[in-house]
Amino acid sequence: MPDIAEIKRTLRGPMIPVITNLNKDLSIDHAAIRENVRFVIDRGVTRGQGVLLAVGAGGDFPMLTVDERKAAARTIVAAAQGQVPVIVGAQDTNPAVSIEMAQWSEEIGADAVQMSAGYYYASSDEDCLRYFQAVHDATSRIGIMIYNTHWEGYNLSLDQVARLAELPRCVSLKWSTPDGGYSYVRGVHRFADRFAVVDNQGLAVMNHMLGGTGFITHLATIWPEHQVEMWRRLEAGDYVAAQKMQTDAKWPWSDFRSKMWGRTAAESPVVKAALELCGRPGGPNRLPTRSLDAEERAELRELLKRIGVPTVQ
Repeated sequence: MPDIAEIKRTLRGPMIPVITNLNKDLSIDHAAIRENVRFVIDRGVTRGQGVLLAVGAGGDFPMLTVDERKAAARTIVAAAQGQVPVIVGAQDTNPAVSIEMAQWSEEIGADAVQMSAGYYYASSDEDCLRYFQAVHDATSRIGIMIYNTHWEGYNLSLDQVARLAELPRCVSLKWSTPDGGYSYVRGVHRFADRFAVVDNQGLAVMNHMLGGTGFITHLATIWPEHQVEMWRRLEAGDYVAAQKMQTDAKWPWSDFRSKMWGRTAAESPVVKAALELCGRPGGPNRLPTRSLDAEERAELRELLKRIGVPTVQ
């Protein structure tokens, strides 16, 4: 059985979905990925106050081949240099691919993999358990972060999470629920002793108060200092100040991302545009997504200035 106390000290702080930068010919820009990883580490995203999530949805994994996913994950782990934990996305519609990604992640020295129930074909509880069991049994060391992707048609009940918790190397829970209230709070409270519980609901303060260990944040890609400081406020128990930081900066940022989500899918177009507006590597997007147009970039620039991002050009 892994040392859950140590896991909770390691998988702790702002969890950053690392984008997969692309060259003009839409091949992977590994140099840009390395630069962006080093940027956030140099500004405080380190072990105990930050985690990197490689080739998850924020890294556009559905638009990458398996070989590209593996190559990008290796670049991120190498760039992290052991200074910050790395979790690798192993989700897929094909269990064989999830197993391959998990075994590769173990080989390259990642700390854990992110796993959800199967999607496209609606999962049953037994399907979900078999999927996680297969990945668990095919690996020997790597931790597994359980990811409740309820918007894909299957919602993990609390009892189902408890069943997955019987797999010893399921060490973390990336948690959100459709109602965003009762079951979310009950889930954090119930599993905070068993897992490193990561907020994916926008309720970072509540998560921490109930024993959670971190929160998902794309804003940290752009403004790592802000999100690290918010984490320090949480760790100090200064929940009013932490919530104000969330309200004043992360909410407007999330609102803009949600608006853009209605125009083009995937998580990276807004992040890439914001990076470019701050003079950092962003790059193009693969179909079916598109880059922000001039009007949208202008709106984003004003938003970044308004919330206080210091390097907006």
